Amino acid sequence: MDKDAIIRVSSIQNNDEDECIEIVSPGSFFKEDDEYVATYEETELSGLGDTLTTFRIGENYFNLIREGDVNTNMEFKNGSSSSILYNTPHGGLSIKIKTNDVNIDINEAGGKVKVDYDVIIAKDQIINTKLVATINVK
Repeated sequence: MDKDAIIRVSSIQNNDEDECIEIVSPGSFFKEDDEYVATYEETELSGLGDTLTTFRIGENYFNLIREGDVNTNMEFKNGSSSSILYNTPHGGLSIKIKTNDVNIDINEAGGKVKVDYDVIIAKDQIINTKLVATINVK
């Protein structure tokens, strides 16, 4: 059963200047099989337009899925790397994601996921990102 939730996502990118983005959105949260699932609609403030963001959270992985104006599926698992296509209204971008650390503390009442990962756009352009997703069931 879907529960109403407040979803807070903060992301800090460490490049030449640290850039912090934080959003707080109403959404839903539920358990499906062995995963917890949280969904929320992005806002214009996030720069992602009309996009539904879904978190699929397992015991040792975190998937971030976006569908709408922006389309992508990013899987984070300790020590893993993956190549993804990040589709936007302005075109697609092929990037590599290298997961450094995933810390998951979640249950039926919500919880927190912390992910430390590198975005590799070109062989020499690496952006370290720290993402924290907090889910509070109302």
